[in-house]
Amino acid sequence: MSTLHEIGNAVRMRRTEMGLTQQALARISGLSRSTINGVETQSIANLSIAKAEGLLESIGLAMNVSSAGTPSRKKPPPSRSALERVAATASTSYGPMLTVKQLEAALLTGSAPDDIGPYLHTLLDEAPMSLLAKVVEELHVEKGMERAQVWTQMRHLARELKCFRLVWR
Repeated sequence: MSTLHEIGNAVRMRRTEMGLTQQALARISGLSRSTINGVETQSIANLSIAKAEGLLESIGLAMNVSSAGTPSRKKPPPSRSALERVAATASTSYGPMLTVKQLEAALLTGSAPDDIGPYLHTLLDEAPMSLLAKVVEELHVEKGMERAQVWTQMRHLARELKCFRLVWR
């Protein structure tokens, strides 16, 4: 399977889970809609590494290089869950810490009490997309929630909190 095929499939799957159109992803990534379409359909003749990395990073994905024939070594699991890392990230500028339970409740329901709104605003505007994607995966695995639903809840919260990040518009 070619790298472009893998990238195209991953981009289409993540874009769909996030509820983004090709046009919206083009706006977020800085590429044209026809380039996004070409990547997803594997009909693009040439895609630079810089463009591929930018596209993938804009939706929380990354490329990985490994030696052919050598089994890839998986990194040991992080000592903290993605939810714990995100809660700590969102709490950096504030006194009391955002708890994992508060964060989880907000992401599962798509609503949050006023007292954690600033935390969520910071999180949704500033946390790396790759970390948000890990939170989506964690909620999918641990709570059985569909990935697309978690992304929808994040988008709802971001709009409610008037976040600036293009991915939420």
